[in-house]
Amino acid sequence: MLKKLFSVLCIATVFLFVANSQASAAKVAVVLDAPTGTFTEPEKIYKHVHDLLDKILQDSSGYEILLPSDTESYVQVYREENDMISSTGADEGEHDEQWFKKKDIDNICKHFGGNYLIYIRITSTAPKTSIGWFTSSKKINVVTDFRVWSNSKKDFVYMKRATTTGSSTTIYGEGSSSRALEKGLKKGLQEIEKDASKILEAMQ
Repeated sequence: MLKKLFSVLCIATVFLFVANSQASAAKVAVVLDAPTGTFTEPEKIYKHVHDLLDKILQDSSGYEILLPSDTESYVQVYREENDMISSTGADEGEHDEQWFKKKDIDNICKHFGGNYLIYIRITSTAPKTSIGWFTSSKKINVVTDFRVWSNSKKDFVYMKRATTTGSSTTIYGEGSSSRALEKGLKKGLQEIEKDASKILEAMQ
């Protein structure tokens, strides 16, 4: 009888531990503002961003993470409902978007019930071409903003801007704008990865 009672208590303790662990997990929503394929494939940008998040949040047991694929639909609706998108009149793929302000980040974080919101914004210059002896190069400047918003503090608890340059050179042809942008982005994300411990500390 005592053995059965002990077993029941052990099982109940395990269930309580699991329930408390799940309840205490901090919810982190990730929002990505990035080029929509003008110079590179969006899938590559998402992959590099996901790889960065995996490296920063290696032990994700303490976090419930909503990736950009989970948040982008609402973010698009939020822009539309708050008149943050204006069409250039050329085609549906060309439009201007206003940058989010703190109040917008706060509203989006609240919508997802997040303890934190990681906001990643990637912008780039138009590619510049340079010609050498039998070579052609494309060069692009890439700016990667990485910010962590705290719902409790109602402010950013971590911010970093990485400004990098990516280039692509070919012989008897033209350099690749897509490859240049990807190289610049990877360099910027590597700079942010160096602050992994600071980012985790800010999310405590």
